[in-house]
Amino acid sequence: MTTTRSRSRMRVASAWAAGVALGASMLGGAVLSAPQASASCNLTPADDQYIKLLAQNKMVHNADFSDCHEAAEGRWFADQVRNHPNPFGEAQELVNMITNTTPMSQAQAEWEVESAIYVYAPDMIPKIKDQAAHASWPAE
Repeated sequence: MTTTRSRSRMRVASAWAAGVALGASMLGGAVLSAPQASASCNLTPADDQYIKLLAQNKMVHNADFSDCHEAAEGRWFADQVRNHPNPFGEAQELVNMITNTTPMSQAQAEWEVESAIYVYAPDMIPKIKDQAAHASWPAE
């Protein structure tokens, strides 16, 4: 059982890292029309790209939030990953935080964090992939 869980976690982590890399390569050329921004802020091209990536996975905000809120959240996710000594671990923690505090599924939370990293911290992708490949998982 312990071996199965450890292998399963390693597969999930490897799949997550591969998803970041695959998502980065697939979405690099994605060009869509930008959604309308709130009148109270100016979205950057990166902000527009992040909002579009969320929309591709049918992840849109409700009336209580604006595109500006979503973009600010994405920048915050990327900053947390970039400024952490263990970016891969921090990305995993952000996914856990999202699934524990929102009705989002694991896949949606991963998409949200991966999209934020891809748009706002693409320089972190190689380090995250390397950490995922060399991750040592505790035995249960």
